Amino acid sequence: MSRKCEATKGNVRQFWELNPLAAGAIPFEPGTVEYFAEHTRLREVEAAPEMVRWAYETHRSSGKRVLDVGCGNGYVTCKFAQAGASVVAVDLTDKGVELTKARLSLAGLEADVRRADAESLPFGDDTFDVVVSFGVLHHTPDTETAISEIHRVLRPGGRFLLMLYHRNSFAYRVLFQIKRLIQPSWRGKAAADQVNAVDGPTNPLGKVYSKSEVRTLLESFSDLEFRSADMFFRWARLIPPPARRMIESRWGWHLFAKASKSSRD
Repeated sequence: MSRKCEATKGNVRQFWELNPLAAGAIPFEPGTVEYFAEHTRLREVEAAPEMVRWAYETHRSSGKRVLDVGCGNGYVTCKFAQAGASVVAVDLTDKGVELTKARLSLAGLEADVRRADAESLPFGDDTFDVVVSFGVLHHTPDTETAISEIHRVLRPGGRFLLMLYHRNSFAYRVLFQIKRLIQPSWRGKAAADQVNAVDGPTNPLGKVYSKSEVRTLLESFSDLEFRSADMFFRWARLIPPPARRMIESRWGWHLFAKASKSSRD
């Protein structure tokens, strides 16, 4: 399966340098205490604790060497640092490195944060116990190469924790189609344009994946598990939580996957 895209790495990097993670949804200057606090609230207000525990596995990470690929504004990096992991965090942008360092400093935490490309990780083979990449690899032009790099730097028996946008979600299969029918601004446009716009109107690249496509991406890994979360629908809160969780578990916008690198690799 080839999913290479026309967007260049330069286009992607420029967008995220100018549009830090969630900055468009937060009325505070990126890097401030208020910005980080509001980002945490947005990330956690609707998150089911059992889903977070399943997806992050931070309860198993104390003393382990963790790589956060695409650290953004440092939320995931801090989660693992708080859990006692030795964290290395990389981001394609200088802004992501700056924000992650600022968030760590405000929280009194430490991690090795540096700029690097997910498609060419500057680490030796079999370096990390855990590699985590949430909401990142669907924005890089060559996702397959990035996952190959993650497999390379992960030690045998190590864990890979991933989140990608979900093709077979309520948002992509229903909501986006309705918008293309009834909203003049979306008529005649492609679903790919809507996926890009999730992260901002000038975002050059966003991709969606089905479970079968992720299985292909992760064919070099074992013990693959899936869950999905988040309806990505503004009126979702009106749905009773048990029913909403059931819908999200099958048609959620965020497709989480977990896998292991075979100890024989």
